[in-house]
Amino acid sequence: MKNLIKTLKTKNLTLALAESCTSGYASYLITKTPGASKVFKGGTIVYSLESKNKLFKIPKSALIKAQGVSKEIALALAKGVRKKFNADIGAAITGFAGPSDKKTGIVFIAIAAKTKTTAKKLIIDGSRDTVRKQASLALINLIYELL
Repeated sequence: MKNLIKTLKTKNLTLALAESCTSGYASYLITKTPGASKVFKGGTIVYSLESKNKLFKIPKSALIKAQGVSKEIALALAKGVRKKFNADIGAAITGFAGPSDKKTGIVFIAIAAKTKTTAKKLIIDGSRDTVRKQASLALINLIYELL
């Protein structure tokens, strides 16, 4: 985490997150690092379909069809949070953390920067907490790779 914060500072870049299945865990990991306040603009927890629609104007039909989890929704959240917080980089996580759904472990992470957007599908085996923690770390690693 220290390397991410240091790199964002060095490049004079800011970051904002939109999290669904991780419920703020990625934001927690970033903000527990000293100096994060210099680069982290904020985050939102968009756990429900309604919150994704109301805060980021993602159409209800698309949310219902995908159950709120798809590459397109992750990208829309990343772009939306970047704009909402006026950050250089917006990043998002949406997925199924479980425990009982057959889709448990399917997660999409996305990043939207001024000149590049990217999204990635993850399949994570394990408990609800394992899915949430590994998805958060994967997003943070993807941000670092983008830099």
